[in-house]
Order: sequence, then C-alpha cells, then structure tokens
Amino acid sequence: MPHLASAIRRPSYLIPTATDFPRIRAIALENHPSPSNPLGVKGAGEGAIIPVGGLIANAVAAALSSVGAEPNELPLSPPRVWRLANPS
Repeated sequence: MPHLASAIRRPSYLIPTATDFPRIRAIALENHPSPSNPLGVKGAGEGAIIPVGGLIANAVAAALSSVGAEPNELPLSPPRVWRLANPS
C-alpha cells in the first residue's frame, strides 16, 4: 500500500488522541448476575485469548522449520521449545 506509507511519512499527518474520540459511558452490571451459568459470572476477554496458543505454536513451528519441529502440545514452555529446537 504505497499510498498509506506515503501518508504516514508526511509531517502533516496527525495521530488521533483521546480527545478525538467520542465520550463513552460505561455501565457497571455487578448487580445483575448472568443467567447463562450457575455462578452468575460474566466474562469479556475469553474470546480474544482462545487463539493465542495456536498462534504462538504456529510462530514456533515457522521459526524452527529448519529442524522440522512441529509443536503439537501446549503449553510451549522454554524447556519444551528447547527440546523441539534440539532433537536428539
């Protein structure tokens, strides 16, 4: 995208700041339990964290492709990555 790159290099390009966005009103829902589960708890970040393990495993596989490493088990602890990188 050459147009985007040239736009970013321009000295007149302004980076948005917090004052450039509309006000957001947050509403706390602690007094309203979720009917979806027996504990009534709510979650917000689970959807974003689910693919992280697979993404890291793919990155390790790409980085260690020269030795034919194929991580197929999580978590990828430092000792496990060392064993993948140094097959015996």
